[in-house]
Amino acid sequence: MGRETMAVRAQEIAVYLGKDLNGMDRDVIKPCSLNNCIEGGLVFLKKYNESILSILSEHKNITAIVTPEYHGKISCSYVISDNPRLDFARVLQKFFTPKALPGIADTARIGRNVSLGKDVTIGEYSVIGNDVVIGDSTEIRHHVVIADNTVIGRDCLIKSNTVIGEEGFGFERDEMGVPIRIPHLGKVIIGNNVEIGASTVIARGTLDNNVIGDNVKIDDQVFIAHNVFVGQSSMIIAEAEISGSAHIGEMTWLGPNCSVMNGITIGSNCFIGLGTVVTKSLPDNVIAAGCPARILKYND
Repeated sequence: MGRETMAVRAQEIAVYLGKDLNGMDRDVIKPCSLNNCIEGGLVFLKKYNESILSILSEHKNITAIVTPEYHGKISCSYVISDNPRLDFARVLQKFFTPKALPGIADTARIGRNVSLGKDVTIGEYSVIGNDVVIGDSTEIRHHVVIADNTVIGRDCLIKSNTVIGEEGFGFERDEMGVPIRIPHLGKVIIGNNVEIGASTVIARGTLDNNVIGDNVKIDDQVFIAHNVFVGQSSMIIAEAEISGSAHIGEMTWLGPNCSVMNGITIGSNCFIGLGTVVTKSLPDNVIAAGCPARILKYND
């Protein structure tokens, strides 16, 4: 497990971040918000606000990660950061996040010719199909289905009730108008350090593979159809739907409940707003929103 209930010293946090500690070295017991701060708490302040100074004066026995504007103005222990929220997240991951114990639950089912890396975790009632590859230190939570031939990289997290690699929705009508299923012979390839939320579905490719790049983060209840490519470090938020053969660039954000039409390309470093319906391809570096999507501005 992680150090959720163990104290870490403020100096240890500063050293881990490669920064100086200002003030007294003290035990840090628990991360908390400023509104619910406790003695020995760790907080972050991402923007300078003079009204917060009086609140901080009431909490001298805490440690804070703050912007440079706070230097010399607060009496608690603190670390100066250009991005306090990011450094706070790094500290939480390092010192306060419980770690799943590697192993396969008794109720999990593992298919034939499965390759499992070191320190893999597979939760209760999860099903791993035949010829699946799962990289080192990847965690598969409970009631997950990983279909045949899926490849998952290292340091990934697949949350509960997610389905990866089942056939997509592909049909062609015959002479009588009866829908005939098109067999899906591709697979899903997921890169390293990818997170996939609960109750998300990623279909397998028809002939080509579905590819999810390194460091992609996918929220709960997202649907990704067949033959989709998602570039590295992109983020896809809850209830987004990506139709077949869409191509999403790198470092792109797809907002909640947005829809991407089949065959559409969205460039890199784009921001697609909440509920947007993307019916035409978009270039790199745009902010788009609306139904249908329209470009609001260009990212610098």
